[in-house]
Amino acid sequence: MDTRLTSFFTHSKDIFFVMDMSGVILYTNPSFQHLFNYTEVELAGINIADICHPADKERREESIGGLLANKKLIGYKSRVKAKDGCYYSVTWSILLNDDNLIYSTGNPLMETSVPIQCTQASDEIIQHTIRSLNEGFIVLDVNWNIVAFNPAFQAMTNLDACEIRQLGFTNIKSLGLIPRVMDEFRRSLSEKKSIQVQYLNTYSNSWLRINIYPYHNQVAVFIRDITEIMIQQWVLALEKKVLELNTTSKYTIGQTTKELLMGIEEIFPDMICSVFAVDDAQEKLNNLAAPRVPKAYCDELEGLSVGPNVGSCGSASYHRKQVIVSDIANDPLWAGYADLAKRFGLRACWSTPVMSSKGAKVLAVFGIYYTTVREPNESELQLIERTVNILRVLIESKRNEESILDQNNRLHSIASISSHELRRPVATIMGLVNLFDRDDMQNPLNIEIMDHLDTSTQELDDVIHNIVEKTVYMRVNETAMYGEEGDR
Repeated sequence: MDTRLTSFFTHSKDIFFVMDMSGVILYTNPSFQHLFNYTEVELAGINIADICHPADKERREESIGGLLANKKLIGYKSRVKAKDGCYYSVTWSILLNDDNLIYSTGNPLMETSVPIQCTQASDEIIQHTIRSLNEGFIVLDVNWNIVAFNPAFQAMTNLDACEIRQLGFTNIKSLGLIPRVMDEFRRSLSEKKSIQVQYLNTYSNSWLRINIYPYHNQVAVFIRDITEIMIQQWVLALEKKVLELNTTSKYTIGQTTKELLMGIEEIFPDMICSVFAVDDAQEKLNNLAAPRVPKAYCDELEGLSVGPNVGSCGSASYHRKQVIVSDIANDPLWAGYADLAKRFGLRACWSTPVMSSKGAKVLAVFGIYYTTVREPNESELQLIERTVNILRVLIESKRNEESILDQNNRLHSIASISSHELRRPVATIMGLVNLFDRDDMQNPLNIEIMDHLDTSTQELDDVIHNIVEKTVYMRVNETAMYGEEGDR
């Protein structure tokens, strides 16, 4: 940084820091260090995200896009954690220079968002705790005016302090309040009873859980985004359901897989899921289930070849690793199929191979389509990993079940051969031996008996050969079930 700028910001009362594009702090001025009670050494090299409030993460990521587009951000608000764990709200002016360094100057907001007078040590602890919570916290009066709130609530609403106080609780659109929720608030006040309620916030498409605690003529409220918790519960219930279905003989692997994909699409409405089974030769893909993928599209891809540049699914199977294509129209892997995808409005496709337990074969490919250009986030990648693991269990257990059934049928067949087909030539041979004239070897009857013995022996050999073939097949199939090639 220019030495003149260094001198200026060193003596400035405004807090100031410089970071690179990844958020690593390169320089802080004394005002920054003094306000948050860190030394220069403690701050150097850490990522700004490490000392920012977790609830600001999504907004911070969104701000990067605006900074890249406009080279500056004015009036950006965030909360920074001091060394003692207390958070300070700061309004920043941010500039991106030609060297891809980010310069930020800020003014801490002196007003407290939770106006509680700290006259005792216990009050200070309470205020510090409330301000540091990831949950939104507010205090309401009987007219639904917000008389106190913490930084997490402000981040949740994306409003400034004045707007929050002026609007009042019921007029904050970003909370997506519905009549049932407000009925619970009124009941809590009238019955002087603590109540918990959860609902889908259609404004942000997220699930919120609200805990209401009435006290005299006010209400303390904690608001938590439980979307991730709800998704985990739904996914667990779905996994349990399909595993139970898979144990019943009336459900084929295709039907069970379809139930799994339909469940995923219900939880994540923007996802369009498919599973292609990979043949034993590892050369072709065949549609196993794709409940929302247009049938005409699936028909076009039926029997798709596995290859290094065959869309997302063919490439994922060939390379035996996940292939993320965020923009089908401009990705070389889709050069031969982009027009087909465009015809059906498919813009992105993420494909992941379902490997066998021993890792020797690709059993199937799990694909997710989107009608918009996009990349997966962390939670979506975790869902993909879980789904692939479930698919592995479903496919292998069903194949093992079918293999065991087939082996049982072959065992019954062998038993039938042994009890009927094998006994017949043996009985014939035994009878012919008893008729053989050992006293007169020249007896013409002996010649006829020898002819019959030869025929019966050939028949017996055929039966034994049939049994051996069935036994060898069972042994090969057992090896495929319990130990794949390369394990020996």
